[in-house]
Amino acid sequence: MPTIPIFDPPAGLTDFDGITDQRAAWDEFMALSFQRNIEDVEAEVGAGKCQYYNAKTTSTDPPVATDVIRWKGFPLVIAAKHPGNKKAAWTEADKLVTSGGSRFRPQDEYLEWFVTRNAQNKITRVVFACEAPEYWEALAEGYPREFAMPRPQGGLGGTKHTQAQGDKNTLLALYRQLVSPSVQLSDLLDGNGRYNRQNKWNTTDGIVHLSHPANTLGAEINIGAQATILRKKNGQVLTGADDLIRCSGYGVAERASDPHIGAEVNALARAGHAITILNPVGLYIDGPPSTAGWVTPDGTPAVQFWTPVRGAVGMTVRAVFEVPSAKGYTVGDIKIGGQAIEFGGQIAEHIDVKLTGIACRPGSFQNAALACPGDAPPVAAPGVQIARLPSRR
Repeated sequence: MPTIPIFDPPAGLTDFDGITDQRAAWDEFMALSFQRNIEDVEAEVGAGKCQYYNAKTTSTDPPVATDVIRWKGFPLVIAAKHPGNKKAAWTEADKLVTSGGSRFRPQDEYLEWFVTRNAQNKITRVVFACEAPEYWEALAEGYPREFAMPRPQGGLGGTKHTQAQGDKNTLLALYRQLVSPSVQLSDLLDGNGRYNRQNKWNTTDGIVHLSHPANTLGAEINIGAQATILRKKNGQVLTGADDLIRCSGYGVAERASDPHIGAEVNALARAGHAITILNPVGLYIDGPPSTAGWVTPDGTPAVQFWTPVRGAVGMTVRAVFEVPSAKGYTVGDIKIGGQAIEFGGQIAEHIDVKLTGIACRPGSFQNAALACPGDAPPVAAPGVQIARLPSRR
């Protein structure tokens, strides 16, 4: 398989079409994202030894395998705080939090949702989204902001070259289409006239894309890169999801997503594969929720109320769960496990999120496992004895 000609926008979205240089800018952003992470890995494993690759500059040679990595969309961090009390977990997950002057949803598994209720406080609609904020920043400004400046150490992960400007009119039109015709451009910008990822129409008053600071496309690419590094502790190669993430320090160990992604990638790396992420790179909702056992007032299968509204087939990035008004009942009248739906999290527990990895050339790498950072034994000057203490890790 040859190299890919261009990194496509996530989910086959066409919002960039017709905007001067915008697709080229996205392609450059993605290429730089991969290259920066490859450079970081090579700094640890050595030049030419990185098993993570940029599919635009390195061919995907047979045999090729795809690895669809899935996890549940409800925040495991929140569930773990409330053992045996699901209602407390659902309540917490549905509420915005404020930290560092920003408002965002505490839904940190790369799936977020917004709930609409009627005058009786019953849920009438839940919108789920897994779109990366970088996409929307590019749409507004031409280029995701974190890649606007040169990288200090140089290399291909340096400055951007494409001078796309984005299109704020398209940005506004999409917000009005997806959230409300009441959206004004000034609502979407900060005091400096730049796009605000946590504007009110993406937090308090609606949802367009991911808002949690950890839910980014950059995080997905970084975890994939760092997880290709083989690790060992006390002379033993690590294989467990928890051991690997705590050793390498990518993502958050308490989540459902990050440790699982890392473990899947690392297993491929231990088999000597070259590894990348399938183009178009993105995080996707993996089909409708599993609704077996859900009970509706009239017996209609609940899955019929799930509607993907954004993204190509197999790459859903936005979906709505809503009962048509002609039915005479609402989402809040549907029961899951005998409990009426009172929170968006009850549905999120049944939704899978996914990313797709590509592995090729098995056995082409024979990298040695590296010690966990901070676990390497101290180096003594010649002739000096060093006392060895028991590990506390």
